[in-house]
Amino acid sequence: MERVRHLGVGGTVASPRAICDASSQARAARVATIGPRYFLTGAIVILLVGFLVRVWDLGGPSLWTDEVLTAMRAQTSLSTSIESILDAGNQTPLYFFSLRLMPNFTEALLRLPSVLWGVLGIALFMFVAVRFSGSYELGLWAGALLAVNPYHVWLSRTARQYAMIFVLALLVSTCFLLLIRGHRTRSVWITFTLASLVAYFTHYTTAALLVAQGAVLVLTPRVRRDLLLPWSKAQTVAAIPTLAWLYIVSQQPLEVKSEWIPAPVLRDIPLTLWNMALGYDGIFKWHMVAGLMVVSFGLVTGMWYAAREWRTDKDNLYWFWLIVVPLGPVFMLSTLIVSIYVDRYFMVFLPALILLMVGGWMRSAPRFVWQVALVIVLLTSAHTIIFSFYDGSYQRADWRGAAAYVAEEYRPGDDILIERSNVEQAFLRYFDPALAPASERVILADNPNADFTPHTAPRVWVIYRNPNEDVHRVGVMPDFDPFDPALSSMGEWLSERRAQVVAQRKFNGVRVLLLDPSQPLVANADR
Repeated sequence: MERVRHLGVGGTVASPRAICDASSQARAARVATIGPRYFLTGAIVILLVGFLVRVWDLGGPSLWTDEVLTAMRAQTSLSTSIESILDAGNQTPLYFFSLRLMPNFTEALLRLPSVLWGVLGIALFMFVAVRFSGSYELGLWAGALLAVNPYHVWLSRTARQYAMIFVLALLVSTCFLLLIRGHRTRSVWITFTLASLVAYFTHYTTAALLVAQGAVLVLTPRVRRDLLLPWSKAQTVAAIPTLAWLYIVSQQPLEVKSEWIPAPVLRDIPLTLWNMALGYDGIFKWHMVAGLMVVSFGLVTGMWYAAREWRTDKDNLYWFWLIVVPLGPVFMLSTLIVSIYVDRYFMVFLPALILLMVGGWMRSAPRFVWQVALVIVLLTSAHTIIFSFYDGSYQRADWRGAAAYVAEEYRPGDDILIERSNVEQAFLRYFDPALAPASERVILADNPNADFTPHTAPRVWVIYRNPNEDVHRVGVMPDFDPFDPALSSMGEWLSERRAQVVAQRKFNGVRVLLLDPSQPLVANADR
C-alpha cells in the first residue's frame, strides 16, 4: 500500500488503485494495455503534431505590442534593453537576455524559441506523467491534450516567456515531488534549486510554485520535519537573483501600470479554466458544450479526489494547491487592491489542470467512457486551433497590413497620430523605411486634445490600436467603434472630428483613419 500512496493521478500496472477505487480494480487492470514501444511511436506522433500546429505560419502574423517590446529588447543594445525592462518594472530580464544569444532578426526567429519550449514541454509532460503514474497510456493522453491545447499553442507561438514558464514549472514540480517521495540525492537538490532560480528570474508568477510547495509541507508534518530546512535553504539560494533584481527595480520610477487590467468578477474564474482547457475567444458556440462538460466533470472530480486523499496522495495534493494558490489569491488581490488577473499569467498551473482533469475521469468512469470523453476534449481543442488559422483570428494585430495601407497613400508632409510609444514601435516596424516620416511628423497622443493641434498638416493619419482588452483572449480582440468617446482619449478626440474623416480601413486589432483638418468640426450634440 505504500506504493499506492506515491502514484498520483493515473492508472498503472503496478497500482490500479491510482486509477480507480478499490472496488474497481478489475477495470483498472485492463487499462494497462500500452507498452514502451507503442508509447514511443505515439509520443513521436504527438510531438510532430504539437510542433506543426506551433510552427505553422509562424512568421506570418505581425508582432503585437508586447512582442514588439520583446523584439526591441532582443535586438537593440544591452543598455537600451536593460533600460526598457527596468522602466516597465513588471518583468524579470532572463528571457529577454536569452533571445539576444540566438538569431532574432525576423518574426519567425523571435517566436521560434517559444515553439521549441512548447514542444519540449509536451515531451517533458509525457515523461512526468509516466514517471509518477507508471502508466504509458496516461502519458500519451496527457501529451496529446497538451499538444493541441489552444492556450498552450497560442503562447508557444508568441515571442514571450510563457512556454518557457510551463517547462520550468513542470521541472521544479517534478523535483519537489521526488523530494517528498524521499529521492533526496544531490542531483535532485541541485536541479530543484537551479530550476527554481531560473523560474523565479523568468517571471514573477512562478512564485506560486514556492507557495504551493509550502502548503504541502504545512499539511504533511512528517515530510516537513525532514524537508523544511534543506528546502528553505534551496529556496533562499534560488530567490537571490530575483530579490536583487527587485531591489534594483524599486529604485526606478515605473512607467507601466496595470490600469488596463479590469478587476475580475466571479465569472472570470470559470472562464479562465475554460480558456486554459479548451481555448476561449469570447463567443460561446454550440460545439463547445460537450467539451466544457467533460472538462468540468473531470476537473471537479480530480480536485475532489485530491482533497479527499490529501493524507496519502502527496502528488495530487501538490497539483491541487498549484491550482488553488495562483487562482484564489490573485483573484482576491485583483478584486480588492490592484488587478493583475490575466490568463497568460496562470501558465504555471496548466500541468496540474490537465493531470487532475484526466485523473478525475480515469478514476470515475469505465475505460471506454473516459476515452470518449478525452477524445471530445481533443477534437474540441483541435477545432478551435484549425478554425482560428482558417479565419485569421489567431493574428492579434495586423500591423503589417496597416502599415502597408498607409504607405500606399502616404504623402510627404502628412502627420501620423499614434497613441503611445509602444504602438509607434509596432507601426513603424512595418512601415516602409523609404517613406519613414520625420520624427516631428509622428505625434504621440496619450491625450490628443493636449498634444495635437489641428491644421499642422494637410492630412493626418490616425493609427488607433484596438482599446478593448480581454484578460482571457490571446488572439484578436472584439471589434470597436473608433468614434466611441467612452473607449479612450483617442476615441473622444475622433468623436469630435468625425466629419473630417475622409477614409478608414479596419485590420485585426488596428483601425487606420485619414483626416482632413481643413474640414469643419461637428459638435457632439449635432451628430
